[in-house]
Amino acid sequence: MRSAFTSVGAAVLIATSAVLMTACNDKNTTAATPASVSAAAPGAGQPGDTATPGGTVKPGGTNSQATVRTIGKTGWYEGFEITVDKATVTPDEFGGAKVRVDITYKNTTTKDQTLSIVPGVQIDGALDPGAGFDNPDVPGKGSAAGDVTTSVKKLDNAEHLLDTITIVYGTSADNQTLIPLKTDAKADSVAPKTLNVSGKLAQDQTAVEITGGTLTPSYTKGERNKMDLALHITLVGGSGIAAGGLNVFYEYFSIKTPDGQNVVADIRGPIDELLNRNQTIDKADNVVVFVVPAPATGSYAISYDATKGASTAPTFSFTIS
Repeated sequence: MRSAFTSVGAAVLIATSAVLMTACNDKNTTAATPASVSAAAPGAGQPGDTATPGGTVKPGGTNSQATVRTIGKTGWYEGFEITVDKATVTPDEFGGAKVRVDITYKNTTTKDQTLSIVPGVQIDGALDPGAGFDNPDVPGKGSAAGDVTTSVKKLDNAEHLLDTITIVYGTSADNQTLIPLKTDAKADSVAPKTLNVSGKLAQDQTAVEITGGTLTPSYTKGERNKMDLALHITLVGGSGIAAGGLNVFYEYFSIKTPDGQNVVADIRGPIDELLNRNQTIDKADNVVVFVVPAPATGSYAISYDATKGASTAPTFSFTIS
């Protein structure tokens, strides 16, 4: 019995020594570490993660990798130059995902403003009612960051999801701006056009100098296929203006369009100045605005009449090509 016990004990010692020797040898072995190819959300790499490259989620698993796409597309709306910078898709633990689109708003006007409408998000052509927007207040000639966020209940492929999303400004019944997130799709938007227009309208003791202009789509509701033709003016008062000055209002201006329509200036260019003797009024936001049919190309004749028909109204002609 003693001989048998000794043999068993020796066998245990030999096996234990072999395990210890193996552990010592493994200490000097370096394991290969895979390189990360995308940004990982918190909790990435947990056991059971069955995501495949490109954002596809296998049945029964979740994808914790965030997909980021640089967009870099620009559109225009209500005096803003709008650039969609990037989009991020972050899968959640329920098989869906959160989407965030980062946007830069550049205010091209001289006044502080924010969008008057809430933009929309289309996914596969359908408007998403659950999207949320951060539309910032932007100082005149300044820029500010905004974003849009939404979520989907099921994520099969992040890249495909981004291909189906479009950021929408305005309704289909009005002039719209559409900025798709798909890489090879272009923004559907009309850029403001700078007009090299200069001329003079003189009536009695008032001189109106036209010193440039812009042409943009109208973003007023119900004005699809209409354009805002805005002309910047400088007012110069003569030496014969009576004491107390002369009022100059936007409705003193009218324009004849290429198709023969006579259009009175709109209140969206609210000229309301008191012009005194020998005074010059030159403000960046003194523009007369006419709502004209798109595409608004052709010959125009602008008139100024402060006498309401009591005297001949001077006119100035120009062409938009």
